[in-house]
Amino acid sequence: MDERGGHHTYWPILRHNLQCIVGAFLVACVLVSYHRTSDIEEILIEQKLHPPKRNVSSIPKCNFFSGKWIYDNVSYPLYREKECTFLVDDFACQKFGRKDILYNHWIWKPKDCDLPRSLFFLK
Repeated sequence: MDERGGHHTYWPILRHNLQCIVGAFLVACVLVSYHRTSDIEEILIEQKLHPPKRNVSSIPKCNFFSGKWIYDNVSYPLYREKECTFLVDDFACQKFGRKDILYNHWIWKPKDCDLPRSLFFLK
């Protein structure tokens, strides 16, 4: 078999396959980019049509650093540690043998205002 002829017979097939793969990848990138752009535009339109109702300017008036810890057994804890798969070991006290779980009911209460839920900051 001719060494020169053997290598050249496969090259057009490989080149065609490589071009198809690269082309498919580029089409996928364009589609993902278009989809993400349309999602962002939709969010921006939604924000313009329905602006947040909460007054964010009132937050700086509250001194979050002056207050005390209070016990709240009605609305806390927000999750059960054993059911939370996203909890890292640094915060997984029960996983490492802590028996008392009452620490989950203590919340920080600023002196002159109410601490908003974290969802307030996400809107």
